[in-house]
Amino acid sequence: MLYRKRRKRKFVKIKRFLIGSITFLIALIVFCELNLSDFRPEYIRIQAEILSANSVCDAVDNTLKKINYNYDDVAKIVYSQDGAVQAIETDSFKINKLKSDVTKAVQDEIAKVYDNEIDIPIGAFTNITVLSNFGPSIPLSFNLTGSFSSEIVSTFEEAGINQTVHHIRLLLTSKIMTTSLDYTGKITFTTDFEIAQSVIVGNIPSAYGSLYRTN
Repeated sequence: MLYRKRRKRKFVKIKRFLIGSITFLIALIVFCELNLSDFRPEYIRIQAEILSANSVCDAVDNTLKKINYNYDDVAKIVYSQDGAVQAIETDSFKINKLKSDVTKAVQDEIAKVYDNEIDIPIGAFTNITVLSNFGPSIPLSFNLTGSFSSEIVSTFEEAGINQTVHHIRLLLTSKIMTTSLDYTGKITFTTDFEIAQSVIVGNIPSAYGSLYRTN
């Protein structure tokens, strides 16, 4: 008789434990789902921004290092007989090749990270900094794709008496589309890369090649 009572108590304890565990698990799932619906879009957007910006910068940096243009490769300062700056001539073929190579490299780099998966710790939903990296993780997947356009910009900066620094820069505009199961967003950003520069002694000519614009 005593054995049966002990066995019954043990069964009741196990039953209570199972019911409590299942209730806790259901509550946790509901809590995560409610918070995830608000938290997920912002988290994916931030991660997509970081990933796409890093991919774009890496692709452009690697391309510029590979091409390795200096100022004389893309521009030539023409002086008059009296030593005044008469014109700045540009190599349109090399400029177009640079833009084409950079655009292709960026497209290839973004294609490599088309499929992405990130893990969000449950502690991140608590909004408590100490707990933000604790607890089991919930996987989230999203895709990245984009379109890109580039522009060569010429700027002039005063560098002292009768001296001007001529900067040749590449402006790359990226339009990134981020998609997931229940989220779609667009990211547009422009990155500025220095291609070459040179110090010009003398006055700058008013016209210096149609491929450039002055900022």
